[in-house]
Amino acid sequence: MNIADEPTSTGEPGGNTSRLPLTGWALELARRWNGATYSLFVLHGNIFDLFPVQDNGNLSFVPLKSFLARRLFPSRSCLLFYDISAGLTFGSNEMQRRFFEWLEIYDRVENTNFRETGPPREFLKLVPLLRRFFLRVAEEKERWQGITLIVDFPEKLVPASEESQASGEERMNLVTFLKWAAAPEMASLDIGIILVAESAAELNARLLQNPHVAQVRIELPTQEERRRFLESGWLDQVAGGKLPEDWSEFTPAELAVRTAGLNLLRIRHFLSEAIRNHTRVTQELVSASKKRLIEEFCQGLVRFKDPKPGVTLDRVATHTAAKKKLRELAWLIRNGKTEVLERGVLVPGRVGVGKSYLIDCFASECGLPVMEIGEFRSKWVGDTERQQMLVLMTVRALGPVIVVVDEADAVFGSRDSDGGDSGISGRVFAAFAAHIGDATLRGREVWMAMTSRPDLLAIDMKRQGRFGLCVPLFPAQGPDEILELFTTIAGVRKIVLTPDMIGFIREKLGTLPLTGSDVESILMRAKERAVLASRDNDVQRADLDEAVGSFIDPLDPNTLAMQELAAVLACSDRRYLPEKYRDAERAVLLGTFATLKARRY
Repeated sequence: MNIADEPTSTGEPGGNTSRLPLTGWALELARRWNGATYSLFVLHGNIFDLFPVQDNGNLSFVPLKSFLARRLFPSRSCLLFYDISAGLTFGSNEMQRRFFEWLEIYDRVENTNFRETGPPREFLKLVPLLRRFFLRVAEEKERWQGITLIVDFPEKLVPASEESQASGEERMNLVTFLKWAAAPEMASLDIGIILVAESAAELNARLLQNPHVAQVRIELPTQEERRRFLESGWLDQVAGGKLPEDWSEFTPAELAVRTAGLNLLRIRHFLSEAIRNHTRVTQELVSASKKRLIEEFCQGLVRFKDPKPGVTLDRVATHTAAKKKLRELAWLIRNGKTEVLERGVLVPGRVGVGKSYLIDCFASECGLPVMEIGEFRSKWVGDTERQQMLVLMTVRALGPVIVVVDEADAVFGSRDSDGGDSGISGRVFAAFAAHIGDATLRGREVWMAMTSRPDLLAIDMKRQGRFGLCVPLFPAQGPDEILELFTTIAGVRKIVLTPDMIGFIREKLGTLPLTGSDVESILMRAKERAVLASRDNDVQRADLDEAVGSFIDPLDPNTLAMQELAAVLACSDRRYLPEKYRDAERAVLLGTFATLKARRY
């Protein structure tokens, strides 16, 4: 019997409308199972969640193992579960009884005592017994029609590792799974094995690459799935019969929108904790809890920055062309014109030029949350890909969101591995490239990549459809922009610039290529001098003169010039360039860049 033969509510002949229709990953698994060409499946992704089952009109949400048993395989002759801790367990007492009846016959033939002691817990010792059981199924098709073995934590049996580093036991486990996957009689007899892992990358690559193995990914729940979960009745029990308006500012349907990026289990934890502690569910509580739960789910690999009221691009000094373009993008986002949004925006520029601050102001103007990706690479085999999978799965479910990647050239890596990381860099790059290049996600995610070395970013990332829009940032260009920087930052730092100070700034600093960080440093040194003189915010011309006279930029000017030229060469539109670069010959710029780069290294 295959999954399609079991009752569904899809309107098929003989279907039972008391069951929910299969959707998403469950439907994909059912279709591939029913194709009878695979006998080994890898189920990975959001495995530690709750999934819906409906029996006779009663909707409940259960863990994955129960969902597989009750919804996908309720009519199996035998449903087996295995993990290295519990050993072999069964879907029901009746299944266990029938298996042990067969085990008694096996004991008599093989002179063993498994009927009394139970099947061996070690996988290698259990395999011969399972192999004989599968052969028995072949001999008694009518009695044993439909066998499923579900293996939890298979990464403990066939972990991702180099061939030379794998133990003998791991190699034998791998061969066992590969033989089961390739055995045509397994699929024809309706015998299937499902390996359930949080990340497919934690499993041996040879298993995943085998054409006889099917992979199915469980995504985070959609808005409709979250709404159905929140309206299923469990909240009434937790709230003791209170109406939603008694404990929340939102209806369940509104909460479904605001909990994007969370799985159902974490939603239940958050709401149950709030209700039972008599804490009203407000916008502030939802935002704070959602941020905390997502950061926990991603194991600290991401950091959230919420939009700040009143913070817009008006607070950014200079960068006129960049602000104009970002305002256009913000208008598109606010007005729902997402079909024409860029998938990614590359923001290069020399260090200290204000890339992070510009993007924070842009995000606040859009009203979207900002998720910043942190360092996710690990020295442990399989951890890097697993952590990247968590991040991308969350981003995919969270939208609309702005995803910020600082030091993008290092985070994204390169298609070419350096030969010392077992191909991890190449796989990480490929996963990022595939995700960012997915046109179906246009408008749900805006990726903002910052780097001072765009020349190190792989060319695949800079193509149209990924980071085809490049808006570089530059230091202040001339006295007017220098004064604009000082005026803006002085306002934020509550420093009053007198006419005498303004004239000094124009005369002494107007021709210097200063950045926002340079100006802030000068003003804070001047204010420090005033505070030490017991004048607090009364910064005078002498304080500014002292700060400027003592200021030394420790950064190598050749490195800064190289970074600035790299930003110029990466730019996608000459309108974003300072006037001195707009009509410059590209060949000349490339030659100068090559000279500076050679001098740098």
